[in-house]
Amino acid sequence: MVPGCRGGRPAIRGSRITVDDILEALSVGWNIDEIEENYEIPREAILEAIRYALESLRKVETFFSYFSGKSGDEGYL
Repeated sequence: MVPGCRGGRPAIRGSRITVDDILEALSVGWNIDEIEENYEIPREAILEAIRYALESLRKVETFFSYFSGKSGDEGYL
């Protein structure tokens, strides 16, 4: 990931593809093969972006659970 490449958002090294771009593609139904082909980035970079997003989400969840007094298992949705 390369912070700062696109307005400070994490991006795939050597490209202008952000983690947001990958998550958006997944949300509209693209699979990893389609992302790899259309964005011309390696599969491992896509998987790393997904891991990065998951880690970020877990940090946010931990932050909110700390201040709300809820355990992370209770969920927010």
